[in-house]
Amino acid sequence: MKIAVYGATGYTGGHLVAELVRRGIQPVLVGRDSDRLMSTARATDSEIRIATLDDHQALVAAFTGVDAVISSLPAYVEHGAPVLAATIAAGAHYVDLSGEQLWLKRVFHEFAAPAEASGVMVVPGITDSNLPGDLLAYLAARRVSTPAEIVISHHTRSGGEGSRGSAQTLLASLDWFRTGGWHYQDGELRRGTLDRPTSMVLPSDTAEVPVTKFPQPPVLTIPRHTPVRFVAGVLDARIHAAVSTVTPDLAQTLPQAPSATADMRYDLVVDARGSDGTAVRAVLSGVDSYRDSALMAVAAAVALAESETAEPGVLAAAEAFTPQTFLDGLASHGITWRIEEQA
Repeated sequence: MKIAVYGATGYTGGHLVAELVRRGIQPVLVGRDSDRLMSTARATDSEIRIATLDDHQALVAAFTGVDAVISSLPAYVEHGAPVLAATIAAGAHYVDLSGEQLWLKRVFHEFAAPAEASGVMVVPGITDSNLPGDLLAYLAARRVSTPAEIVISHHTRSGGEGSRGSAQTLLASLDWFRTGGWHYQDGELRRGTLDRPTSMVLPSDTAEVPVTKFPQPPVLTIPRHTPVRFVAGVLDARIHAAVSTVTPDLAQTLPQAPSATADMRYDLVVDARGSDGTAVRAVLSGVDSYRDSALMAVAAAVALAESETAEPGVLAAAEAFTPQTFLDGLASHGITWRIEEQA
């Protein structure tokens, strides 16, 4: 099996390459900077192929002959389309690590037909928030009466500390992140403020914290496979306020990676409430947001490359993978999940 990584020299890209090597899979490192690629390749015995984002034919050639492509970029709304278009043209499966609602909307709208015609599977938005958010919502909603109401929240112990690439992603869609993006209600995506929830109790805590609307990508994917009447993302209001102040100058001062002392543990929470008032909470607890996103993306790419049953096209995670099986497969990395009944 061969899996290509575009963006292998970035912080998350390093985690992707390390996990591929750990699995005994030959990485194909694709990018524009031959010196940086060569340095990574020497350390991991990887193949390199040079291609810039503005050269479609070079990208297609770079992805030809691989089973899947993992796209690891900042700001997919600005940079994501060339890699995805070339992957489809090369006949390879595709995953990315986008956390951008606007990018996922474009992928489902613009690339579904080409992916189907090419016979490949495209699963965008494989991160520590998006993938478990989608899979846990699938499982949690089936524990309550439907149509369900779903609220997704990501809680990090880092206080919002992240990489320069994460800041660049925020800047590319800053107004969208500030205003909360889309929520789903009564069959359609909507903008605007939410009347619920305004606060919540975090896992392993007893005090409520204020939350505000945040553009979680599973808002777009969950309605594809689960009967729901409401889906929204929220974030701790204090962290939301902090990330909303990112500026270009500030982003340039940030390191490529979080500090060595940063606590990158997190909980991804999915609260599901049924039409009869029954409620459950699903929680995935992880070790490091960046590492875990890379682990999930590699697991997803491998699953697509090995799949003989999934239909081609652009898919939500729960459409491409068996939710419980995929989540259980993360346990060896210290990533756990549970579903609990709520009062």
